[in-house]
Parts: sequence; C-alpha cells; structure tokens
Amino acid sequence: MDKNTSQQLPSFASWTNRLRLRHLAMLLNISKHSSLTAAAEAMNMSQPAVSQWLSDIENALGVTLYTRGRRLKPTPYAEVLIKHAQVMLGESSRMHEEIAAMQKGASGIVRIGTLLVGATKLLPATLLSLMTESPNLQFSVIEDLNVNLVTRFENNELDIIIGRIDFLMLTSKYVHEALLDDQHRVFCGPNHPLTQKRKPTWKDTLSFPWILPPSDTPLRQSIEMNFAAHELAYPAPWIESTSITANMALMRQSDCLAISSTAATNFYQSFGLIQTLPLVLSNLSTTIGMMWRDKTPSPQVQLVLDALRAQAKVIRPT
Repeated sequence: MDKNTSQQLPSFASWTNRLRLRHLAMLLNISKHSSLTAAAEAMNMSQPAVSQWLSDIENALGVTLYTRGRRLKPTPYAEVLIKHAQVMLGESSRMHEEIAAMQKGASGIVRIGTLLVGATKLLPATLLSLMTESPNLQFSVIEDLNVNLVTRFENNELDIIIGRIDFLMLTSKYVHEALLDDQHRVFCGPNHPLTQKRKPTWKDTLSFPWILPPSDTPLRQSIEMNFAAHELAYPAPWIESTSITANMALMRQSDCLAISSTAATNFYQSFGLIQTLPLVLSNLSTTIGMMWRDKTPSPQVQLVLDALRAQAKVIRPT
C-alpha cells in the first residue's frame, strides 16, 4: 500500500531532526529541472546520489514527492514543500547576509525591490537621507517588473517593494501603503517628428513603430485598452522590451515610441535623452506605494519605511 496513506505522518520533531537545509536546496534543484539527471549535472553530482537524496527526503516526510518516469512529476506534497522551502531558504539567505554585513560593521541590511518609477527619484532620495541618518545600515536593491518583485517578496528575497498599487498588492496578505501618484505617458527621441506637432494625438502615434512591454503585463494591457477607448486599433510592437537602456539607445536612433512613468521620463528628459509627449494613459492605477511583510517590522525596515514616507511628502505635489 502507498506510504502516503498507510503510514502516519512523522512528528514535527522527527522532521527537524532529519531534514536539513541542503535537502531543501536539493529539492528546489530537482523541481527546477524536473529530471534527476539534469539536477545532478547542475549540482555536479552523480544521478544515483541525487536519487538517494530525494529518497531520504521522502522517507523523512513519509510521503511521495515525485512520481518517477522519464520526467519527474511532482505530487501535491511536493508543491507544498517547494513553496515553503523557497521561503525558508530565502530567510536563511537573509540571515547569512545580515551576519556578514554585521561582521563588516553594518547595523543590518534591508533588501528593496523597486519599479523604474521608484528607482529614478523616490528611492535614491530615501537612500541618500539614510546615508546620513543611519550610515551603518546596508541595502540591496533590485529593479524589476511588479509581478517579478512580488514573487521575490513571497519567496522572502525582499523586505520592501516600491511599486504600483495594483491587483497583486491589493489582494496580497501583506501590508501596503500609498505614497504618491504617478501617471504613464508617451515618450520618444528628442528629434522625433511628433515633438514638432502642437497637439499630437493617439491616432498620430500609429504612424510610428512602438516599443511595448510584454503582452502579459498590466501596463501592456492598459496600453491596449487605451487605444480601444479611443476607437483605435492598438499598435503591433516593433519590439517588446523592459530594458530601459536598450529603449533609450533605440529612441535616439529611430522614430519609435514607448510609454513609461512620468517620474522616469522626467528623469531621462532632464539629460536630453528623450522627449515626452502630452499623451497620458488614463486607465492605469496612478498610485505608487510600498509593501512590507509585518505590521511590526524590524527596526531596520521601519527606518526605511519612515524615510520613504518622508521623501514621498517632499516629492508629492501639494
């Protein structure tokens, strides 16, 4: 009879005595590759050794995690364990980072994920203020799309997210707070033909190539809805890109168009790299906020949250 139904689940004490972090790391590798052979190659181990490790984990838990075959098929037990393993390893990584930082004289480390809208003004201003107020506090900063930041956050790889308060934030179990408003607008190269037009329209933009975000992102969906609201066919992307560096380079050498936050476009326009057009998305959340894990955060995280609030008041129009 299958051990999942014939044996009593081992006690929590038994789990903690037999399972180690290396078992969880091994499990995540197997999950990533869906193959014992591929996982073994990735970890520079033999396939029999990886197979034995998986058997050890299953014996410790008293359940079958994978159905064996040409490709491993995870059971519902594996899905639960993988979800928690990601969090546990993320927390262990944070512990290692904080201890390493303290050994170098830091008072702690705060890991921040941000959208481009936060990276151009709000976050730099916050970090500069903390450089003076808390010089021993260290930071790790990652810029990415909202959906990727939330995934990292749920895996305990980030302490704070600065992003658009969208469906992901509103429906999460974590704490979030609005900071300021920021719209999305069309931008182009400094010598684009539409910069010479007194009142360019959305219809005018269809005569030029577009750089658009990926189709599965909220921003792309809002752009398509915006064209539909103006009774226009939405543009086919010349390029799908989230690389601001590549986009800026293309802007300077072509007549392509793109859309980004006002904070970001103002920042790059101040260097003469781009020119904004008076075309603003009207169907995307304009609220920028922050999200963190606990109602009573650590002192280090609390310092950053307070600094973000203070800087948002300075940036926010009165």
